[in-house]
Amino acid sequence: MIISKLIGGLGNQMFQYAIGRAVAHRNSDILKLDISGFATYKLHNGYRLNAFNIDEKIADINEIKCLGKKNRVLRKLAKIGILKKSTFYAEKSENETKFDEKVFLYKDLYLDGYWQNEKYFLDIRDMLIDEFTLKKPVGKNADEYMSIIKNTNSVSVHVRRGDYLVLNGFIGIDYYQNTIKFISQKVQNPAFFIFSDDIKWCKENLNFIDKPIFIENTANELEDLELMKNAKHNIIPNSSFSWWAAWLNANKDKIVIAPKIWFKDRDGFDPVPESWIKI
Repeated sequence: MIISKLIGGLGNQMFQYAIGRAVAHRNSDILKLDISGFATYKLHNGYRLNAFNIDEKIADINEIKCLGKKNRVLRKLAKIGILKKSTFYAEKSENETKFDEKVFLYKDLYLDGYWQNEKYFLDIRDMLIDEFTLKKPVGKNADEYMSIIKNTNSVSVHVRRGDYLVLNGFIGIDYYQNTIKFISQKVQNPAFFIFSDDIKWCKENLNFIDKPIFIENTANELEDLELMKNAKHNIIPNSSFSWWAAWLNANKDKIVIAPKIWFKDRDGFDPVPESWIKI
């Protein structure tokens, strides 16, 4: 059995599911999800993967205790390699985006981390594209946007502010000026669709974009993800949420632009696939 610990927002949950699905698939094993952390985690709308057509099996408390080792001391010993036979497998904290191929060598595993590297699950891409589809169709407002997105040279532009203003993670307006200029030189008649948790700020500050379409009144972030992944091209910030929208984009000619520096205070943190453009 493979158990993957889920925590964080939608994008993080998708990474945690994806590695668990990949490890289980490669080893012909069963994947179960530990969502117990959401009992006290109230940010980012809680557990969200149940909106997708995933292979959803929830681990019970006994299975979590058996593989996860709740004792903090044991977890630390396992993390530094002293407990060689431990089923608890933590992501190496010194470089969270570095690919660790050893994770595929074990059966009966509890996965704890964020695993933000496509190499973990690139070989099951088609499977994940199928599974990360919504169970329910998008609402009327989102469907109207979808029609325009599918019938233009659409470019999704995601601007994350909110908690990033407090965490000093906002990527800055210069990034958007440079990416809009770049893609305008590559795409004929681009139509820019703006997604953000601060649309008011975007309307006041993205005035260098020609005739932007601001995405408003969608039901939730799930609909926004669905819209972004159907755009022809994507401009993303340092966000795992829009990372997934771009990665799930099935346009074979897509241009994806991402930040060259993901986080200013985390040297070496780089989840951007090689085929994307970094600015």
